[in-house]
Amino acid sequence: MRTLLVGLLILVLATGLAVRHRRRKRRSRALPRGARLDTTVVMHTAGADAIRRGQRVVLPEHVVLAALCDRRVAALAESAGANAASLRRELDQHLPGPSETPVDIDDIALSPAVAAIVDRARARTAAWRAPSPIDLVVAAQSAGEGCFAAALLTRACRDLDRASLDPPRSPEHGGPAEERVEVVFWNDDVTTMEAVERLLVECFGKDEVEATHFMLTVHFAGSAAAGAYPPDAAAALVARATEVARERGMPIRITLGPAAEEMGFTWATEPAGAAAGHGGEPRAP
Repeated sequence: MRTLLVGLLILVLATGLAVRHRRRKRRSRALPRGARLDTTVVMHTAGADAIRRGQRVVLPEHVVLAALCDRRVAALAESAGANAASLRRELDQHLPGPSETPVDIDDIALSPAVAAIVDRARARTAAWRAPSPIDLVVAAQSAGEGCFAAALLTRACRDLDRASLDPPRSPEHGGPAEERVEVVFWNDDVTTMEAVERLLVECFGKDEVEATHFMLTVHFAGSAAAGAYPPDAAAALVARATEVARERGMPIRITLGPAAEEMGFTWATEPAGAAAGHGGEPRAP
């Protein structure tokens, strides 16, 4: 079972990363049988981050950093006494910075520590379920000595396993729901993945890992909300991001309103500019 599961995640990882090297973005929801969309996005993001940093092995730090882009994982960390943004910052600082040395996608592999984390994550789920991002992070906390991600989670969080028994709530946006509106990105067959990531970094203040996680969410789920903002700020963001996309020849559709996320998951983290002070203007280019 362990070999099968690890093989499945490696296949999912390799498939997703290969897509990043195509010139055009093609919509595809074909995933290996039994794979979870949210876990798939996390593993793809972790692998893409390893490549961006010039590393050939996906480490627990890559996986935890990517998983913390999921709102439910961020909410779990908060409920266990940690600050998700601080955890991501420490993980990012621990890992090497971006590298100009190209890494062949065929050389990317999961480290033994990540394989062990996947095995433990699978053990805490029902027999018919694949592990969720929460399962991965809970399993990472017990990765053992010598693992920076495990030491960080142990130092910053109370028992994640116990905290996860009560489903964590998503972070509050800081105001009545009617006073905020979501900015939604929609998948298409022309806009490149790199163009979506650039928009997220330049217009929405996301970092590279957040941008990759969100872009892959849109790719696999069809659409996703980049965050909820006061109506005027949301409208301005849509107008600005659409204008920039058109200047670059990209037809991506960005709208106001709920995202049609067909699997029922809450995917993206609140943009960094909106998180400070709850309701502040996000960073503009």
